Amino acid sequence: MLTSTQFADFKKDAISKQPHRKTINLRDLKFLTMDAVEYAGLTLGINRQGLKDIVRIIGFSVTGQDKMNQNVGEETSINILNALKNTIGGTNLEVTLSVTPDRIITRVVPSGNKSSLISATTYFDTFERMANTKNLQVQDANFNPNTGSIFISALAEGKEHQIGGFKDEIFSTGISFSRTDEGIQADPYMHRLICTNGMVTRQFEESFKLRSMEPKMWEEFYTHLDKIEKANFVPGEFNSAVQRSMNTPSSLLELESACSLLTSNSKIPEGELEMFFRGLKNTYNKFNLAGIDTTKLSFEQKRNCRSGVKHWDLINGITDFASHNYGYDKTAQADRHLQVRAGDLLAKGPECQNLILNQPF
Repeated sequence: MLTSTQFADFKKDAISKQPHRKTINLRDLKFLTMDAVEYAGLTLGINRQGLKDIVRIIGFSVTGQDKMNQNVGEETSINILNALKNTIGGTNLEVTLSVTPDRIITRVVPSGNKSSLISATTYFDTFERMANTKNLQVQDANFNPNTGSIFISALAEGKEHQIGGFKDEIFSTGISFSRTDEGIQADPYMHRLICTNGMVTRQFEESFKLRSMEPKMWEEFYTHLDKIEKANFVPGEFNSAVQRSMNTPSSLLELESACSLLTSNSKIPEGELEMFFRGLKNTYNKFNLAGIDTTKLSFEQKRNCRSGVKHWDLINGITDFASHNYGYDKTAQADRHLQVRAGDLLAKGPECQNLILNQPF
């Protein structure tokens, strides 16, 4: 839980390091290399996403751009890209650039895209107003200086939810509030008390995306927040989703994907994954004893193979890793990403839930 002083420091830091936004004529931007451009005599870096945005605006694709680089070389490719940009852009196509304090262009959107108008200051003002009226306490907060994205998870004071009669399945409830270049999003946030694991549930209908500053959209946004609060910040399908997940084994593909999720977002050794997914080693041992070489199975075959790890245990393994510091180096924003992926896994449901094992033919 963040103190008011810690949150104030986080807010100050996030606002001060926000990418600057500037609206320019696309024609005035000139590619020097595939990761550098010139504007008004200044050389600016441009990341992969910024490049994707520009080639998408001019009706091209990054894949096509990469192939052109391979076929004709970077210099010729840059000349073609600048020519296409100037032809498509004409004299009046305006775009808004997001530029980090160290002069890296991270996003390029048509200037008519109203979502770019939802500033960090507006985001924080909205969150603090919501936190005051709904008695929310900040659990954790993250900021990505490369994109300007901000993520806050907050718990509602005194709000708890229990799954049926399961004494271990008691949750504090609240809201995950995020701000990206696409706008603002509010999602139910579930905090499992027995192991203090956090999970963001984005795929349930209670999630809401605010994509513009239009008054009608803001009205819908606050109406939706009131609706979530009346439901104790719990998704309507949460109970049934958890019980289905508790009663169903994960598929071999789900188990392998969960392992890959942890190893790709941290430096955890593969030999230590068992600590988070109890039954992982036993699963492969049992397949081996049955004469099944799992390395030769297709994705679809793995999707229909039951593992020795319950689907709910798989989800909790991911959220446990994301919600605590076990000493492994993690990639930037790994914890938030893992909490969202765990919520997506719950909402999607187990792949093995529809398997019919005993069939007459």
